[in-house]
Order: sequence, then C-alpha cells, then structure tokens
Amino acid sequence: MKKYPIQINNIEDITKFVRTVTKYNYDVDLCKGNVVIDAKSILGIMTICPNPELEMIIYSNEHDDILESLSDFLREEKTA
Repeated sequence: MKKYPIQINNIEDITKFVRTVTKYNYDVDLCKGNVVIDAKSILGIMTICPNPELEMIIYSNEHDDILESLSDFLREEKTA
C-alpha cells in the first residue's frame, strides 16, 4: 500500500481521474481526513471534492504505470 497526495479541482478533473483509474485493476481509494472512498466512484469523489488535501491510496506495490497516468493530479512525492 502506498499513499500519494493529490488534488482534484472540479467536475472535469473528477471525470478524468475516474476514467483513468478504472483502466487499472488496482484497488485505489481516496482519503479526506477520516473519510475513505473508492477512487473509481464518481459519486463518491463528488462528495469530498473539490479539495486540495486529498490522499490517494494504491493497494499494490507495482503501480508505476498508474502514477504516470495520474501525474496531472499528483501534488508531491508519496507520503507513506
């Protein structure tokens, strides 16, 4: 499991993010405080966005391909 800080600003970002994440077989969640949602759920993401303080959790150790696809959303290096 790896965590990365991300930023999603608007509905267009949500749509692009979900379309990208659903292309991969990884389990991915988004976290805001103590709220954790499935990153493949547009409605779920809409409940916590827009927010500059999101954390993406990827439940796989081999996931460089998805990070490359989501580079527009990544804010910094991984946090854990």
